[in-house]
Amino acid sequence: MKDVYCSYYTESEDITSYMVSKMGILENDFILEPSAGEGMFIDEILKRKIKVRIDALDINEAAILTMKKKYSDMSGVNVRLTDTLFDQILDNYANNEIWLKNTDILLDKQLDLFSSQDGHYDKVIGNPPYGAWQDIEKRELLKKKYVGQYVKETYTLFLLRSLSVLKNGGRLSFIVPDTFLFLNMHEKLRKILLTNTKIEEVLIFPSKFFPGVSFGYSNLSIITLEKCDRDEALENTVRIIKGFSSSAEFKDVLRDKFQKNNKIYKLKQLDIFTTEKSRFILADDKAATMIDASDKKLGDMASIVTGFYSGNNKKFICSKNEGVKNSKGYTVVDESKIVNTTSLIGVDGVDEAYVPYIKSSSATRYKRTEDQWFVRWDSKTVSFYNVNRKARFQNSQFYFKNGIAIPMVKSKEIRATLMRNRIFDQSIVGIFPNDEKDMYYILALMNSDVINRLIHIINPTANNSSNYVKQLPYKVPTSKDRKKIEKNVAEILSLDVIEDKDRIDELHKQNNELIENTYN
Repeated sequence: MKDVYCSYYTESEDITSYMVSKMGILENDFILEPSAGEGMFIDEILKRKIKVRIDALDINEAAILTMKKKYSDMSGVNVRLTDTLFDQILDNYANNEIWLKNTDILLDKQLDLFSSQDGHYDKVIGNPPYGAWQDIEKRELLKKKYVGQYVKETYTLFLLRSLSVLKNGGRLSFIVPDTFLFLNMHEKLRKILLTNTKIEEVLIFPSKFFPGVSFGYSNLSIITLEKCDRDEALENTVRIIKGFSSSAEFKDVLRDKFQKNNKIYKLKQLDIFTTEKSRFILADDKAATMIDASDKKLGDMASIVTGFYSGNNKKFICSKNEGVKNSKGYTVVDESKIVNTTSLIGVDGVDEAYVPYIKSSSATRYKRTEDQWFVRWDSKTVSFYNVNRKARFQNSQFYFKNGIAIPMVKSKEIRATLMRNRIFDQSIVGIFPNDEKDMYYILALMNSDVINRLIHIINPTANNSSNYVKQLPYKVPTSKDRKKIEKNVAEILSLDVIEDKDRIDELHKQNNELIENTYN
């Protein structure tokens, strides 16, 4: 169930059973559930018939009232709806204690005190909200409270907050998107985890395992860790498991029993901590070393940037015809108004003018079949772009320059194309070699299987953002191989992408093999 708080309630017995088992719950443990929802984890804990106290918190008052009704009639459970978590009770209870509090855990004052006391809870388990939108006022509060963290993403703040109230030696198990492992914006969070906890295990799996959830941006993960000091943390080895066919396989993991489809990585936290941006690189040793230790990155060889946004695409962008993919709602361009210009201030002396525009992915590699999109570019409209708050006239020094275009949104394979004298959209990553002599080699490189594999390792999400493309390792082939690659690219660009498809595929295959040998 997804509510207005972007909470995805845990309704998978495989997931809840695995996570509670990983907690190693003991008699009289003091447990925090910071995003309790409908109490699915609490249900699983109570099944174990171990006497514990649970502080169940949720920002949604309806969720708290649902749990109060649910547990009040349950034998062997004392339920308390409370405004305070400070009251002291006996260490040994006759019954399980569930204390319910309606609160925003990110700003809760009582949790501030628990954090200042070096922890309060023995165990923390949860499924925090992810993707929840924060209004501007709250975002400013969170920036001050969680300095240096990416406050637009709620799950990372829940993870930090929960870690701060966990006792040394206490254990935490959370279900969260796997983006904390590799996205640049979560670098500081990774450093905190790697130096303050022993990350015991991370399971990575498709979101479809989680009933009611399906998003294509990334996978979900379950992280289990133990809070500890820095030296102990950096000596720890993390076990990361992916390649699950179903959540039923999670119970096998508890017995160290694995399926053929499972992929297991064991990474020392010190090694992760010292890699660039402390990113978790899930690859064989050779690929991981290449990514981390490469002398040159693509960003050293080229400017890599995103392009233009009009502020209102349906108003300012036209398609070539109604058959262009994703062109519903767009006006078909008046061909008499298409102009040939490279002016950044637009075309003078006309009321309306359009120039070719690189937008969306290409159906072919190396070059596009035709110009399918056009952007309005008369001087009056360009002046509007420069002052309009919604438009983004960004990286304009690269407009109309010779470069290479790849789509921001990933597909099964990258299809990079040459662009000349074109404006490119913000959905396109433009690659502009520092030395134009490198253009053909980089064009072949960006179409290679090697680069396709490496970009998915560096950033497994659905996006090829410019900051990750910059980090691709750059290797130069032998002089002989490079000349062959460049000759093949020149021939490809001279051919018709439809009529000469077989020859283009043959030349591309040759390039692919030469680049594969270069990267070995």
